[in-house]
Amino acid sequence: MRKSMVICLILSLLCCSVAFAATSPSQEIINDLKGFNGKAGVFALNLKSGRSLSYNDDVIFPTASTSKLVVALAVYKYLYAGVGQDKRDLYDRDVEAMITVSDNDSFTELLGELDANKPDALGRVIKDLRLKRTLIHSDAAFSSFGYHSVTTPREMANVMETLYRDRYLGKPRSVELKDELANTIFHDEIPRFMLTKVMHKVGELDNVLCDVGIVDDGKDQILISFYTTTNLSDTYASDFIATTSAKLYNALRKK
Repeated sequence: MRKSMVICLILSLLCCSVAFAATSPSQEIINDLKGFNGKAGVFALNLKSGRSLSYNDDVIFPTASTSKLVVALAVYKYLYAGVGQDKRDLYDRDVEAMITVSDNDSFTELLGELDANKPDALGRVIKDLRLKRTLIHSDAAFSSFGYHSVTTPREMANVMETLYRDRYLGKPRSVELKDELANTIFHDEIPRFMLTKVMHKVGELDNVLCDVGIVDDGKDQILISFYTTTNLSDTYASDFIATTSAKLYNALRKK
């Protein structure tokens, strides 16, 4: 009789554990991502604790305007030091416009400067950061994927973390870029439900919406790299990114 009671107790505890796991915040997020009408990929990381959550994080997506992060790194790492003050002022203005309002004319101008003066700069940044699947401003990407710039959620998270850590460009330049990322005109995706600072870069093309950012509440810094493709409306994708990002933040931050 006692043996039967022990077995029943163990089975009961196992069932409770399974039920708890099935309804945990992480599993709820994965279920949401699986239910997205289209394709979604996420890599999220608590930069202090190392806790992470991922889904389709190594799947290739169009970068849309998140490629501007890589262009900014290339300009400051490989182009900026070799030009005079007038050019530096131009690059500073273009990078700020490219980051804060996602200005495409500034983006095009910087690409032209890179092509003319440091045509290997984008490739060097990709090599420096050990990105294996990211291609920026690339004919090979267009030939293979139909877009000139592609990445994965995990690799673009690496780009954002590299910028955040200050080491690649040095602290003064990194601080300027992070301030620009924290003061964009875009608030609909990762930042929408956050009550604290968010440094982020959003990207949008037809049927593509993505956002890469770091939520900094003073105690934790939660990096979220979120990519979607869908045939439904931009509003559907935007709402999904905003809601799921809030869940990711709550799941990964310290309670």
